[in-house]
Amino acid sequence: MRNGLLALCVVSVLALAYGSPGWGKDLTIGVVEPQKVLDGTKEGKKIKEALEEYVKARQRMIEQEEDDLKQKQEEMAKQDAVLSPQAKQEKEEAFRQRVATYQSHLQQLEGEVQSKRKELLGGFTERIEQVVREIAEKDKIDLVLEKGDSGVGTLILFSQSAINLTDRVIQVLDGKSAK
Repeated sequence: MRNGLLALCVVSVLALAYGSPGWGKDLTIGVVEPQKVLDGTKEGKKIKEALEEYVKARQRMIEQEEDDLKQKQEEMAKQDAVLSPQAKQEKEEAFRQRVATYQSHLQQLEGEVQSKRKELLGGFTERIEQVVREIAEKDKIDLVLEKGDSGVGTLILFSQSAINLTDRVIQVLDGKSAK
């Protein structure tokens, strides 16, 4: 949805720019790769490390629950022959409830990871946008587009390196002077 809307906006701006005689000739475009900024800045690396640690901690919790479920299932299989049908049914119901609790917990942890990602990346994304805005204003760039990883739905598949502002954004965010 976001990429479709962005594509429509870009096409509209470009159509207007090139359809208007005086303005289209001076249209300057820049490109920024947010993932490269995240990977290439000190702050971005810290954010990625913090997020990875957070995910690893949650993954350990999930793995522990999975191990507990496997152990309970093995215990049930061993006791299967000696249990009465009533006891067997009760144990199976208790196990199903534990599986349901595990699945619920898994969804909760996934939601927590998404919230943490949003929390950690939110302010950083705003700083990237501010730096891009400052560079665009300074260099009189009319339009700055986001270049993704060339995956499905990526709007920009290729751009000249001369219009790529990513390294300048990284330098500014890391406190170095931009070119």
